[in-house]
Amino acid sequence: MGPGALVIIGCGWIARRHAAAARRLGIPLVFASRDLGRARAYAKRFGALDAFGSYEEALGDPRARAAVICTPHDRHLPDTLLALARGRHVLVEKPMARTLDEADRLIAAAAAAGRVLMVAENFHFMPAFRHVRSLVATGRVGDLRELHLVARGFRRHAGWRLAGDPMGGGTLIDGGVHYVHNLRAWAGEVRRVFALRPPQTITDMAGEDTVSLLAELPGGVVGFLSNSLGTPGVPRFQSSRVMGTVATCVAENRGRFVALHGTRGFRFWLFRRDLRGHEGMLGAFWRAIARGLAGPLEMDGREGRRDLAVVLAAYRSIAEGRPVDVQC
Repeated sequence: MGPGALVIIGCGWIARRHAAAARRLGIPLVFASRDLGRARAYAKRFGALDAFGSYEEALGDPRARAAVICTPHDRHLPDTLLALARGRHVLVEKPMARTLDEADRLIAAAAAAGRVLMVAENFHFMPAFRHVRSLVATGRVGDLRELHLVARGFRRHAGWRLAGDPMGGGTLIDGGVHYVHNLRAWAGEVRRVFALRPPQTITDMAGEDTVSLLAELPGGVVGFLSNSLGTPGVPRFQSSRVMGTVATCVAENRGRFVALHGTRGFRFWLFRRDLRGHEGMLGAFWRAIARGLAGPLEMDGREGRRDLAVVLAAYRSIAEGRPVDVQC
C-alpha cells in the first residue's frame, strides 16, 4: 500500500481493529501508548516495527507517515493537532470531537497543514450498509418514507466512558453516532430532531445509557433512531429498516445480510468479508494519502462534523424538551 508506517495512538480495544485491518493490507505499524508495556504488547501481537511510550516520539519517528487516533474523546483534539503538527495524515476515531468548535479546529488545522483528515466511521464502509445506499440511490426502494434504526442491548462501561467530560455525552455520541451516520447516508441531511432519554439503568454512567430520537429528513421523510446500552434481555440479532413506496430494505446491524421485499418480489444478499468495514476504511485512507488532497475523500472532517451536529442537536433537544434544528 505504499511506503511509510501507520502510527496507532492509544492501545485500547478499537486499536486492535485498526491493527488487524492494517496487517491484512500490508501497512507497517508503530504503536504508541502512555503505557510503554502496553504498546510493546500490541507491537508483538501485530508484528509492528516499533513501540513507544510517548505519542510525541512515535509521531516524530521518520518512518511514520500517518496516524490513527484511538484515544478517549476528550483527547481527539490535542492528539490530532499533535499529529498534524508533526506532518502526519490523520484518521481520527469517531466522534471526531465533542463540540462543533473542536471539529472546526481540526478541519482548519488539517487544511493549513495540507494533510488528509478522515473520520473513522466504519459504518460508512461496511459492505452491507454501502449496499443499502446503492439500493436507495438506484430507486429499488422507491421514494423514501421512513427509516427505523434500532440498536439495543446491555453493556456496562468502565473507565473514562463513565465520565461525562471525556465522553462529551453518553451512548449517542459514542456508539449511536454510527446510526446517526446511516440516517444521513441513506436519506440525506437531518434537518430537525426531537430526542428523549428514559430513566437510567446504568446509574454510575454520567451520560445517557439510552436515547431515542425522531429526525426530520428531506422530503418529509421520518427517521427513528433508538440506541441503548441499558436494555437487558434483547437478542443479539437486530436490524435497521428503510421503507419506501416500492419496497422495504432490512439490514442486519452487524452487516451480515441485507434483504429487500416489496412489490417486485424478494431479494437477499449475504456478506462475508470485511463485515465491519475497517479494511475498506483504512484502504480508502491510505489511497487518499497516496494521491494527496486531489479528488474526493470519503468521511472527511466535514462529514464527521455533520454527524456530530446531529448528536449535539439531540442533546440540546433532551435538555430543552423540544424539537431542535440541526446546525450544519
